[in-house]
Amino acid sequence: MDALKIRVIMEYEYRRSSNAAQAARNINEVYGANTAAKQTHCLFWCFTRFRSGNFDLKNEPHGRPKTLVDKEKFKAIVEADYT
Repeated sequence: MDALKIRVIMEYEYRRSSNAAQAARNINEVYGANTAAKQTHCLFWCFTRFRSGNFDLKNEPHGRPKTLVDKEKFKAIVEADYT
């Protein structure tokens, strides 16, 4: 099932005053075993956001991680290994 659809269902469960465990049981009961298990990280992420008042269901852009290696030094090391 699409992650956005699961998030909509989770918002519904949250607004019904279900906790994350109850929501997982309800989702699995309706949509089949392990449906919520495939989205466990999303389940707790959503409930944390909802508790803070954030009901935006879309992912926020994370950007590109900071490069930890100097590209020129890395290139020199790789090229040195080939000679």
